[in-house]
Amino acid sequence: MIKCLNIAKMSNSEGPFFRPHFGMDSHLAKEHCKAKLEQIQYIGRYRHEQVRIEFPRKGGGFISAIYTVSVFHPDEDSVILGSKISELFQDCDLTIGICKGKVKAQIMIEGLDEHEEQAKDMGELIELLTPPNSQNRKLIVIAPHGGHIELRTDEQAEYVRMNLPSEHVTTWKCKGFRNPNSTAKVDAHKRWHITATEISERSFPKLRTIIEPKFEYAIAFHGWDDNSICVGGNADSIDAGLIDEIRDSIKHTLGPDIKVVATACGGGFSGDDPCNIVNRLGEKGIQIEQGLDIRNDHWKEIAQAVVDVIGPRINI
Repeated sequence: MIKCLNIAKMSNSEGPFFRPHFGMDSHLAKEHCKAKLEQIQYIGRYRHEQVRIEFPRKGGGFISAIYTVSVFHPDEDSVILGSKISELFQDCDLTIGICKGKVKAQIMIEGLDEHEEQAKDMGELIELLTPPNSQNRKLIVIAPHGGHIELRTDEQAEYVRMNLPSEHVTTWKCKGFRNPNSTAKVDAHKRWHITATEISERSFPKLRTIIEPKFEYAIAFHGWDDNSICVGGNADSIDAGLIDEIRDSIKHTLGPDIKVVATACGGGFSGDDPCNIVNRLGEKGIQIEQGLDIRNDHWKEIAQAVVDVIGPRINI
């Protein structure tokens, strides 16, 4: 069995990470951070898990984002960040000469998932699992980057759930919203996006409740920059003909003007990595990458095309 993540004791403590100073390293992956090992362990996190970073804004309030812990260094006073939110450092309160803030084990504000509009107004991240206590192990439909991170993907996951028998479908979604004070359209993506192969169930409490045993099928809706659709997935999905069936269903639904391909997504978007969260959740994992304009104009038709294929497979 391939091990994708390390396990550590869970905690929500901020520990000694109260007001460390932050720096950036352009050689570090954009979504990664590094800190002193003992301090990360103190708050109950470890390598390959996510942490929440907060630092103060000019004029009050704070900027927050989530990062994946990747490497360690000996300096207990600093946390080095990848450059995904580099432009937000201009909002940091630098009156003391350095940017200080907090590192937290708990990446979401507790209880905010029950108040989505409030989360949206705050520009926050929430995690949703529907139904919360399902015994279903047939199909899981996920949107790890919903809300403003990758628009429409959470709506697609919900559409699939609502149009299939409820006893056979579970949805897991994360919705990240843009900071209402930001003018950048990609604010939510930069602050809340975690690559699918690096999502740790240790950092997402609801995900942790469904990670085992595996579902028979798992489908993930994603967005990408290419003006096309690519249907990828793991070897079991290829062998079962599922990837080609979903590709053909989407092509038939949308017509010849939109490019729809299968498996050859390139750039790490093919959904075939065993550590991809969709493959850790499902025996047969499917990842659907979609351009922004296509998602905006055809999100429902794409979701229906998926329903048309997966419906007969789970209604046994």
